[in-house]
Amino acid sequence: MLALQLPISYFFWHYTTAWSDLLRLYTNAVWFFWHFFSIRILSGTLLAPWHRLREASSKDTAGFLGSLIINLILRLIGFIARTVTILSGFFTLTLFSLFSLVFFALWLVLPVVLSGLIFSGLVGVIQAL
Repeated sequence: MLALQLPISYFFWHYTTAWSDLLRLYTNAVWFFWHFFSIRILSGTLLAPWHRLREASSKDTAGFLGSLIINLILRLIGFIARTVTILSGFFTLTLFSLFSLVFFALWLVLPVVLSGLIFSGLVGVIQAL
């Protein structure tokens, strides 16, 4: 009777408690990646200058146009850097979600596969005798 208690409690844990723990781990990892890449913050400041660098404009036309061009270049650099970071974050989240989906599918069939391997091993040992 005691020999059956461990597999039964394992199956109970595997299909109840472990699923909620795995889902909690998944949501924590998604939260981490979202905040690590600062996707919400970078989306809000997408057109801001790079590192808040600005060129002060002069009163004459040449100084005004020069500072306008430099400020546009700094905003373009900021836009490119933020876009690359946001896309990297979305790529990481997508890849992580796909790997998690595969892992959850494997987690679902793992006890059946493990039981089948143990059973086929026992059958092989019995046939060898």
